[in-house]
Amino acid sequence: MATIALIWELGSDYGHIGRFLPIALELKARGHRPVMILRDISRADEMLGLHGIEYLQAPLWLPPVQGLPPPINFTESLFLFGFLQPGGLLSVLRAWRALLALLKPDLLIFDHAPTALLASRGLGLPRLVTGNSFAVPPRRTPLPLYEWWNPKAGAPQRELDCEERLLRNANHALSALGAPPMTCVADLYDVDVTHITGAPELDVYGPRDAACYVGAINALDQGVEPRWPAGPARRVFAYLKPRYMHFDAVLTALARLDASVLVFAPGLARQNMLRLQAANLAFSTEPLRMRSVREQVEMAVCHAGGMVDVMLQAGRPVFLLPMQMEQTMTSRRVEEVGCGLFHIAQQGPKELEKGLKRVFGTPAYAERALAYQQRNANFTQAFAMERMIGGCEALLANAAR
Repeated sequence: MATIALIWELGSDYGHIGRFLPIALELKARGHRPVMILRDISRADEMLGLHGIEYLQAPLWLPPVQGLPPPINFTESLFLFGFLQPGGLLSVLRAWRALLALLKPDLLIFDHAPTALLASRGLGLPRLVTGNSFAVPPRRTPLPLYEWWNPKAGAPQRELDCEERLLRNANHALSALGAPPMTCVADLYDVDVTHITGAPELDVYGPRDAACYVGAINALDQGVEPRWPAGPARRVFAYLKPRYMHFDAVLTALARLDASVLVFAPGLARQNMLRLQAANLAFSTEPLRMRSVREQVEMAVCHAGGMVDVMLQAGRPVFLLPMQMEQTMTSRRVEEVGCGLFHIAQQGPKELEKGLKRVFGTPAYAERALAYQQRNANFTQAFAMERMIGGCEALLANAAR
């Protein structure tokens, strides 16, 4: 039996746990011991306890970093998570190494966990990086820009200066640990195996080596069956964050559609549910079984996270409400392939309702979503799981020789 650490460090909400869960269950079924090391354990027992999956709290950089401009690439984003301060970074690396020494894993799987990746350099453990395309930046120097669509986004000297500064800080910490240095920031992702859980068309940085892609992995069968409000035959699902600045406006616009609408908005107060519900719009207080939801809907509304893959795998168009850079990058790729539209929050509620009605009322979006599904039919979850588990077992076998 091998102990396998599945590590998530950056990002919010629970898509990373949902991606890890099918992998952990299959590893457990094969006699291994999967242990998740998680950024956020607040819902871990709810999601993992029933399955007997062990979990631990990840060492994290907590102090807010002030005074930096908005990041233009992933290198600059790393400055927000400890890479700006060599002494603090070393502290987090030592904590990671102490945790791994206690756990004694035989294999490390990383999903958006750059500090853990840095800490694991030189330990001699097999390493697999996975996650969506944003979490696995291409190995270029400097790392690619976020806003590829903006001709004014580039700042060559700034990019080089940030590359050199991060490299200097990281190598200072690595030297203190007796670990091998990096020659560029992209060396952070120099691992044994890389599996991007997505398809090339939606890679936020643009397509790369086809062998990297395995297709999306999600916990499709967790949660309760959907209960739709009575009313129109057409159905729309919305996964929304109550903190979204136009939250009330989205709900109002959804209620105006000639559709039966089901909303999952985790953390929404009951009094607000009662205030916003309508004859054709209901809320679920529990996570839903997404395999059933996507089979029963004609479109979905979300913030451009993992729900995009869930819906497009089933050929369902989406209307997207990005709240941060990764979601904006994904939204632009979705719009490029014609499977939906996105709304920038700064545009205001009126434009939001126009975009929502356009996706809902224009058959071409559904047609292009079905075409996307057909083009990417090989990227099934079964294929992704086969590649993922096969990669894990091959690494374990090589380590045992």
